[in-house]
Amino acid sequence: MSKTLLWGGVAATTFVAYCFYFDYKRRSDPMYKQKLRERRRAERNKAKEEELDIPMPKSVDPQSIQKFFMDQVQTGEEKLGLGDFKGAVKHFASAVLHCGQGYQLLQILQSTMPPEAYKMFMEFLPKAQAKYSRQMMNKGAPRSKEAAAPAQAKAATERVIAEEAVD
Repeated sequence: MSKTLLWGGVAATTFVAYCFYFDYKRRSDPMYKQKLRERRRAERNKAKEEELDIPMPKSVDPQSIQKFFMDQVQTGEEKLGLGDFKGAVKHFASAVLHCGQGYQLLQILQSTMPPEAYKMFMEFLPKAQAKYSRQMMNKGAPRSKEAAAPAQAKAATERVIAEEAVD
């Protein structure tokens, strides 16, 4: 029994010594801090990109955009009711980006949302618009009148935000 205990103690001590040695070698690596900074920067950038993810409609015909708009408003209201302001803001921003009457929708949201949620929404909306614009640029310009609806909605939303900033 004492031999087994002795060998167990030797194995544990060897393992702990190896851990200290490995940690020392890892930290003394000249590229360690640079790699650590790069990894943390990449994680922050990924988190920021995920924060800006807003739902997009599957197709660009007016009926599907209208259904998408209604779904986003409903989902935003549900999340707002649950107290998930960030989720509600994302869905409401998506709805505003795809709405033809953005100014009216903003007025309705302002009167129905709690002030802190509306403030978050107004801070998030320009970022969402920029990401939406980048996505639309990557997909290419719409080719038909029906496909131009999201572009018109975007232009209307930009006007609304400009008007809100003036007020």
